[in-house]
Formats: sequence, structure tokens, C-alpha cells
Amino acid sequence: MVGPVALSVDPGWSDYDAWQAAAPDVLLADAEPAAGQAVAGRCDACGAGRGFLPPMQPADTREGMHCAACGCMARQRAVARVLASAGLDPGARAYLTEQASPLYVALRARFPALIGSEYVHAPLRRLRLMLWLWRRGVYQQVHRGDVTRLVFADATLDAALSLDVLEHVPDAEAAFREFARVLRPGGHLIATVPFYQDAAHSKRIASLGQGGEVVHHGPAEFHGDPLGGGVLCFHHFGWDLPALLIRAGFAHARMHYVRDAACGLPRGIWVLAARR
Repeated sequence: MVGPVALSVDPGWSDYDAWQAAAPDVLLADAEPAAGQAVAGRCDACGAGRGFLPPMQPADTREGMHCAACGCMARQRAVARVLASAGLDPGARAYLTEQASPLYVALRARFPALIGSEYVHAPLRRLRLMLWLWRRGVYQQVHRGDVTRLVFADATLDAALSLDVLEHVPDAEAAFREFARVLRPGGHLIATVPFYQDAAHSKRIASLGQGGEVVHHGPAEFHGDPLGGGVLCFHHFGWDLPALLIRAGFAHARMHYVRDAACGLPRGIWVLAARR
């Protein structure tokens, strides 16, 4: 594996007004790769320079454009870039909310103490995911994890990474508090959610009733899950997201628009970065 290079990200924005002032200039630099054509570049996750699989449609600039070497999609590579910019020591203790994934495999080469989990109840399904890991040289059991009830002791992690999970958590603020609890002072939370950059405030589109039943506040919305099909969405996150993290116990929180055409990120991908 080729080692990662020094990476940087934009200063980020913490509220709607600041983003609105910057948006015209920031968005102007977005590029649209030619559909069906492979994209050259270096991967922020594994460091290889073998390029990326060709995008077939515009959505592929977030959910596709997989690295030809490690298989990480654009969204995963954007998180890897923000993590690299945090300057963590290779011995850092980090947690990723996806264990049977190309990102987990790639990051373990840089952070051997990385811990992962999957929100998977069925033992047979966890066994299949474990075999997936074993075939890629990571000989671990797959652990079940719940971001509202993390198993770690207080202030024991240097970083926590969550990719497109929080919008599916009925009580997302409980998850924010749990991440704040388990991170050391100065520790990093780096996360992606489907982010609504034109919305000043987040919107709850579903909730749980007193009996645990799902209450919809509009049309039901399900997102694709490569492990288990459609998953119900509870939140549309907007520009109050950084403030929600600070209310949960973080000292600093910003949204970053991660873009670098030379690394297979021709259009910006929103990544939340919060510091304990």
C-alpha cells in the first residue's frame, strides 16, 4: 500500500448564514465527471493511485466512484480525508460504525487499533460479515453496535467515525451525547449524513410513539443499505446540526465541503467534524 499524503480540508462552516455567504463561490468549483469514463487519482483511504471506477450517473459522485484498489466509495474517501487532516497518531484508538466495509479494512492499515461494529442483530448475518472480513485478511469477529448505547468507557476514544447512520437513529441527540461521552477531550467525531445545505434547520420526518410505534410526519422515506435493504429515515439534517453537537457536549463543530478532483472527489461531499 502506498502511504497517505498530507491532506487538508476547507475551514468549514458552522451555520446557515456563513454558508450562504460562501456558497456561490464554493459551488462554482464543482465539476461533473464524464459518465462512463474512469477517473484518475489517488485514494484518500488507502493511498493507492490506481484511480476510480467510472461514474454512471450524478449520484455516483457521492455513493460511487469506488477506488480501483481498496473499493472505498467517494463518501468513505471524504471521511478518510477529514480523518487524515486531524493529524492523529497511528496508535490512536478510533471507532468506526461500519466494520465489514472497505473503509474499515483500509483504515486499519493506518490505525491498527481501529474498532468497528455493525448494527446487526442476527448471528447468521454477523457470521457472513465476519467471513467477508476474513477474506480480506482482517481476522475479527463482527460486533453489534448501537450508537445510542456505546460499549466504551468514558473518555477512552481518540476518534469516532459514523457514515450515513445518524439520520436513521430515532433519538439522534442521544447518539451525539454518547459520542461526546466516549471521546477524550480533544477527540474527533467525523460523520456523514444526507445533509440539506439549503435548510437552516433540521426536520424530523419520523419519530417513535410512546408504544415504540413509528409515527410518520410526512411520506415514509427509506434509504438503501448494502447490508440489509431499505432503512427508515427519521431526520433531514440542516444547518443547526453543528449547534446540536455543541449542545451534546462538543466544544467545536463544523460542516466541511470536501472536494479534490485529483483524489476522485470532483463534487463536494458534506462531512461533519466535531471536536470534544
